[in-house]
Amino acid sequence: MEDRISTLPSNIIELILMYLPIAEAVRTSILSSRWRYQWCTIPHLIFDKQSVSLAVKYKLENVVDQVLLLHSGPIHKFAFDAYSGIKDVAPVDRWLVFLSRNYLKELALKFCASSLYKLPTALYSCQAIVSLDLHDCRFKLPRSFNGFSCLTILLLENISISESDFASLISKCPLLRKLAFIDFYCCFHLKLNAPRLQELVVEGVFADIYLEHTPDLASLSIGLEDDDEELDNEDEEFENGDTESEEECDFNKCLTNIPKIEKLELQQNFLDFMTRGHAFVRFPTYNCLKKVFLTCFNFEDLKHVMVLQSLLQNTPVLNELEIEADSDESIATIPTSSFFDKKESRTFNLDQLRNVRLAELVGVRAEVEFIEFILSTASRLESLIIKLDGEAPEEIKVYKEIMRFRRASTRAEIVILD
Repeated sequence: MEDRISTLPSNIIELILMYLPIAEAVRTSILSSRWRYQWCTIPHLIFDKQSVSLAVKYKLENVVDQVLLLHSGPIHKFAFDAYSGIKDVAPVDRWLVFLSRNYLKELALKFCASSLYKLPTALYSCQAIVSLDLHDCRFKLPRSFNGFSCLTILLLENISISESDFASLISKCPLLRKLAFIDFYCCFHLKLNAPRLQELVVEGVFADIYLEHTPDLASLSIGLEDDDEELDNEDEEFENGDTESEEECDFNKCLTNIPKIEKLELQQNFLDFMTRGHAFVRFPTYNCLKKVFLTCFNFEDLKHVMVLQSLLQNTPVLNELEIEADSDESIATIPTSSFFDKKESRTFNLDQLRNVRLAELVGVRAEVEFIEFILSTASRLESLIIKLDGEAPEEIKVYKEIMRFRRASTRAEIVILD
């Protein structure tokens, strides 16, 4: 008597095979004559540690070759992770030529971080592509490139691409909704013209970023990694009252270009970048912004404090605020020992603020004043989570002072983390 699985409709069997690692899917060919070629039509092919073990006696690229040779029908998703290393990339070029003719919609490639794979021309002819996830690759757009008209998700990490090619690539993906650009080379001035972009993540070393046309952007996360040559310049003009000597960065100029922003993350050295050579970063009113996350925030740097003040004054629906502090007067551009004059608290409207998390505090006066400000201003605050740095002096004294502050919200709970 035939087993129940074998009597299932072909489309159901195909779904079952799609959820199996490719090695297991191929092994089903020995079950019966009906199963012999069932796996050959599955539209999703994934070759990684989970699907093809290192215990397999054949090279990974040879396994891929055999699967593609026997496969029939469209391939909608193809993923390849050269986790065991690959010395000859010629097979990959050959696969991409084959895939470009098979209605490919999702492509994920990951190679060795120390040796970037030069993407072949065949990739740029995959006009049905919807999702592109590339690691350890080198871009060189051909002159004939007309864009990816269907692409909605673009994830790039450890990538080499010129500034002009990056700008062209983004502008020629009219449906792009999500972009992650992490650890990149040869691209220092980023320009984005993406009218439907909703989520953007940028992490790396760059000189500037210009959001030329991103009206639908709802989630923005930017992290600027260390570049000593750029960040070691002191802002003497600010101390002397001269704030016009250095041209404003492009990012600050386009703050009004993201009216629908809901989530904003400024990480690593990006606050230093925004305030370099300028007295004040003026945020427009963001009527949709609900979540803000700041890292490397120096409560003893007047410039950082002024950025936070401007942001809080222009986010009427802010619901969540998280700050990872790095307070140190010795590295402050303009040292300050106070968050602000208490009279200024009247200009803030934090009625929608529910949750605040402050981490890596060291207990300096400006940090304590900020906590007092939050507790006395946020009338609907539900939780204030505080984590002091392990080396913070007078930790118990700081906690006792915080617990005595007046709370505008009767529901506000203060949580102290070890």
